[in-house]
Amino acid sequence: MRVSEIIKVTKGKLLSGSPKTEIDPSRISTDSRTIKRGDFFVALKGPKFDGNEFVREVLKKGAIGAIITHNAQRTTHNDKVIIRVSDTTKSLQDIAAYHRSKFQTPVICVTGSNGKTTVKDMIWHILSAKYNVLRNEGTKNNHIGVPQTLLQLKKSHDICVLELGTNHEGEIRSLARIARPNAAVITNIGPAHLEFLGDLEGIFREKSSILNYLDKKGGLLVLNGDDEFLSRIKKNGFNVIRYGFGEACDLKAEALPSKGKGLLFVLNNRMIFSLAALGIHNIYNSMAAIAVGLSFGLEHRLIRKALSGYKPAGMRLALENIRGIDIVNDSYNSNPLSMMKALEVVKDYPARAKWIVSGDMLELGNESERFHRMIGEFIAKAGIEGLMTFGEFSRHTLSQARALGMTPSRLWHCSTHDEIAQLLKKVVKRGDVVLVKGSRGMQMEKVLEKLKT
Repeated sequence: MRVSEIIKVTKGKLLSGSPKTEIDPSRISTDSRTIKRGDFFVALKGPKFDGNEFVREVLKKGAIGAIITHNAQRTTHNDKVIIRVSDTTKSLQDIAAYHRSKFQTPVICVTGSNGKTTVKDMIWHILSAKYNVLRNEGTKNNHIGVPQTLLQLKKSHDICVLELGTNHEGEIRSLARIARPNAAVITNIGPAHLEFLGDLEGIFREKSSILNYLDKKGGLLVLNGDDEFLSRIKKNGFNVIRYGFGEACDLKAEALPSKGKGLLFVLNNRMIFSLAALGIHNIYNSMAAIAVGLSFGLEHRLIRKALSGYKPAGMRLALENIRGIDIVNDSYNSNPLSMMKALEVVKDYPARAKWIVSGDMLELGNESERFHRMIGEFIAKAGIEGLMTFGEFSRHTLSQARALGMTPSRLWHCSTHDEIAQLLKKVVKRGDVVLVKGSRGMQMEKVLEKLKT
């Protein structure tokens, strides 16, 4: 990509350097700490940082140039490319969108309230059995991570699969504009980020806005057919595949008895799959990935083999054993829907006794108390031995569980991760199971770190 192209796309002004200089898109970086000789720096600015302050530093490290803002101190080096723009974040996105437009490579975008990362990783795992697939690592699913991933797109890639996340109105539309998906997967609509998106209708509008940039002449749309909101979406020229347990689904699942701690299910009475994961919701996640795999020409046997070898990402219903105790580590994040799914897993888990460690579910706005009390009600009725809560909102979970008859001596509200770990060491026995879950901001994985010491 030439500097002249970048200037045109970003509407920037060249302060120094040559417009003929070639920039490798995969070496465009936003992190001054990891800059290497030959990289090109985009000086992003956020509430707590300003990349413009590090421009001189990255140029000394060997960066061939940088994009800065009009507010930055004038930085010119005759041998370096310096482009001034009004908004470096938008410029990064516009460059990524332009780079993506140069490829005919199919792009698959995954969004929804829950299961996005798992479905994205499952799709990558399945398609990689046949294709060279680019994906966004971890949860680089926002206005920075998505363009960063698209800039890694090369001719050698057969397919690109991206997770699109949001917590504010308009973000999915913006990300879809950059990615221009050929296929879209919407996993479900549930209460997450209500503080910013208002209600379930607002979440549905936000997630379904991905359709504005999906090809209406044969674009693939994979939907959870059992979700009441997603059932409203019409074909509108899309190639729609609905998955679920309902009769109207194109891919209809039936769960089968499974030996051991995994899942076994059959699709459309003929395709059998197994998965080394917990929770009925992972059958839904699998179906979404299977639908994509079938649509991209993979045979049933190849998908089955790939899926059987899939392992969930860390801290997502990951099962580990510590001192003879089964720990269901679902500490990556939490919202009411994912919490209920995790509780269902523990409720049906074969164990001597069942314990819940519940951190706050964040970003629920005015609905926070109601949802935390709802979780407390479920726990009180689920045959749970004991409950430990952590965080201000989770006090409501504990209060509701107590009000509905849980033994007071088996209810604790803790103030530190270490306190939770020490309590678990004291009361939990071999053969028990413990669910550890909370929103990302609660850092519930620290409980397990303390438990292992």
